[in-house]
Amino acid sequence: MLYMRRSGSISGFFNENLTVWKISVPKRLLVPLLIVLVAKIAGAAFIYSIVNVQSLGTFWTDPTRLLSLEQNRVLLENAGSAGNLPYVFVGWDSAWYLSIMTRGYAFSPQSYAFSPGLPFFGGMFNFFLQNPVVSIALCALVFGVLWVPLYQLLTEKYVSRQAALGLALLFAFSPYVFVFTTVAYSEGIFLFFTLSAWYLFTKGKVAYASVLAAIAALTRIVGILVIVPMLYGSLRQKGTHRRRNVALSLLPISALLLWLAYCQLTAGNWFASFSTTQWSGLYSFRSLLFEAIPQKGVDALLMVPYQNWPTPPQLLLPAAIICALAIPPFLIWKAAKTDKSLALYSLVTYVGVLFFGALVSTPRFFSVLFPLWIPLTAGLSGSKKSTALVSIVAAVFYAVALYLWISFLNGEFIS
Repeated sequence: MLYMRRSGSISGFFNENLTVWKISVPKRLLVPLLIVLVAKIAGAAFIYSIVNVQSLGTFWTDPTRLLSLEQNRVLLENAGSAGNLPYVFVGWDSAWYLSIMTRGYAFSPQSYAFSPGLPFFGGMFNFFLQNPVVSIALCALVFGVLWVPLYQLLTEKYVSRQAALGLALLFAFSPYVFVFTTVAYSEGIFLFFTLSAWYLFTKGKVAYASVLAAIAALTRIVGILVIVPMLYGSLRQKGTHRRRNVALSLLPISALLLWLAYCQLTAGNWFASFSTTQWSGLYSFRSLLFEAIPQKGVDALLMVPYQNWPTPPQLLLPAAIICALAIPPFLIWKAAKTDKSLALYSLVTYVGVLFFGALVSTPRFFSVLFPLWIPLTAGLSGSKKSTALVSIVAAVFYAVALYLWISFLNGEFIS
């Protein structure tokens, strides 16, 4: 009888809503969000203390260690303007996003490699806060937790509500996802709009989904690929709305064309986003296979994690690259049994990143490929054993994420 009451209580919780100011939110969606938010804040406080950021700052606030590059000056110019705590959340590409947000794209030709989504939303925060570092850090942190309940809600289509809760936690705590949706990078915004677009599409709200997919494309160019499952789903539909939905699914292409037109008007290059980047010399799978190996032999394979000299690579990077290359094909095959449209999205993204993205960044690129986590955690349930397993794995993920986060702040290249 006691078991029945507890079971009923849990079941009731998963079906109850929390209503605040006439806004109703399912309580179950708040659990992972709050857990992840607390973990991010606690992690920031822990790192702030253990690295002694208050007194020593980070690699990114030390002019004697920071590379003398144009985009890094904005970090030094704002150092100390709101204390050192915001610098727990900035480093590496954060400097580019901050520079674009405060100076526009004209300050450097290489700035066009970074899409306008994060600078735009960071600028909205800065309109109220009037501190660029605080604004972009808070913007990334807010979007870095808002995507979690969206993913939980979306995966409930494929697994039980209890399993979806565990799945959301494992995805959110996976080390590269946790770090890059916490620091001032575009991953959190990208996930928020990509997941929102796909969720609304599955609900038949194609027009709204297309608008959100357009924002995803303007946050990261790879976001345009969310139209692949949308087109696939629209073409399979029957009835009068098929042609309309196909046309709406193509709307994000218009947004991307506008961005390319902006590049042409301001930089004189339609493809400035693709051709102006300081990482253009890094191997992609294509350049490694057809250029590096024929020239340097097997030694080229060993050079992949160490191409970012003079910046030291993080210790886990070689293993992370191998996993990022080897595991996704199996998960894409498994995902096809659950949802062919999402498997197609994963496959196109996987191939696109291999041929055009830097291999050293594949752990970051593929970690946010959300469909891959569904088959990876298909065996989850609401049982005590499953709950214990999720808790242990999430704790291990969290420890590794904090280690990567500290390395990130120390100027090591983590992905």
